[in-house]
Amino acid sequence: MSEKILVIEDNLQVRENIVEILETEGYEMFQAENGAIGVDIARKKQPDLIICDIMMPQMDGFKVLEELRRNILTVNIPFIFLTAKDTRDDLRKGMQMGADDYISKPFSIEEVIQAVEIRLNRVKEFKRRSEKKLNELTLNLGAPIAKEISEPLRAVIGFSSMILTEQNQMPKNEIIEFVSLIYNAGLKLNKIVLKTMLFYRLESLSLQNGDIQDLHQMITPDINKITEDVCNELANAYNRSEDLKLSLESAELLIPEQFYRDLIKEMLENAILYSPKNSLIKVVTGIENEKMHISIIDEGIGMSDEQIADIGAYMQFNKDMNQQSGIGLGITIAKRIIKLFDGSFSINSKQGMGTTVRIILNCKK
Repeated sequence: MSEKILVIEDNLQVRENIVEILETEGYEMFQAENGAIGVDIARKKQPDLIICDIMMPQMDGFKVLEELRRNILTVNIPFIFLTAKDTRDDLRKGMQMGADDYISKPFSIEEVIQAVEIRLNRVKEFKRRSEKKLNELTLNLGAPIAKEISEPLRAVIGFSSMILTEQNQMPKNEIIEFVSLIYNAGLKLNKIVLKTMLFYRLESLSLQNGDIQDLHQMITPDINKITEDVCNELANAYNRSEDLKLSLESAELLIPEQFYRDLIKEMLENAILYSPKNSLIKVVTGIENEKMHISIIDEGIGMSDEQIADIGAYMQFNKDMNQQSGIGLGITIAKRIIKLFDGSFSINSKQGMGTTVRIILNCKK
């Protein structure tokens, strides 16, 4: 199916010239002699591209663009201005309003075709990349969560079913063992739910300026002790206490304590999960220019440059090499927290050579 293009131009000769040029190239063409008709056609036909004159009576090109950008059906249609005027003011105003390009009168056949092809090709590339990202997100969202939830769910259902149907024949110690397995499965499910809820809370906060401004006024006191407590608790849980080395400096940070705890927990857990036991994990903090610099360093499997660039929600890396479980939200959650509180985040990693995560947060002055 050929792309649809709408030409809005009050000059009949100019309008028909453009239509003839682009029909020859195989495009399906629509035309309008004024802005009001053009807006109506755009809403009904939803063309792939609109070419519109600026200087028209009653409704000029700027007004047409304004009307189209207000409507959900036409807001994303690429828009090219057609104009004999090429002053800086016109160019600036059009770009500020969301125009994509300009064709200046008088124009050649090649100029029209080139402008249209460039714009439509960019749209195709954007759609291609968007579909790729959507497919990746769908795959990465479905697989890890389904896998992580299904295992503890099977344990809960299976063991509880056995207790319900065979309790009279089961010794007390076996019932206790099964209840313990059910409890541990419940803890795992709870962890997945809490982490997913935190991710969506951070996503919601990023859209609510009022709430986030209030949070910006909150302070985490004595991060030395908080960091030490979070790191030791997590290392103990994974039997990695002997691998953990801390070098900490205290400060008060402009971030709520719970978010700071979540940030350190997610990044340290990531280092633990993706590094072998008996390999060193270091957490180092220090103050420079009224900012807290936090480094989390491991000697694990590392990531490639491409994997670092692709970090996003529900992305897991090196699944074949790494047998640890997870839903792939840790780094994404950390990045969301850091961004919300005006910090910075960087990863330096090489496959097979470990990873260093560097975080910068604002100190209370």
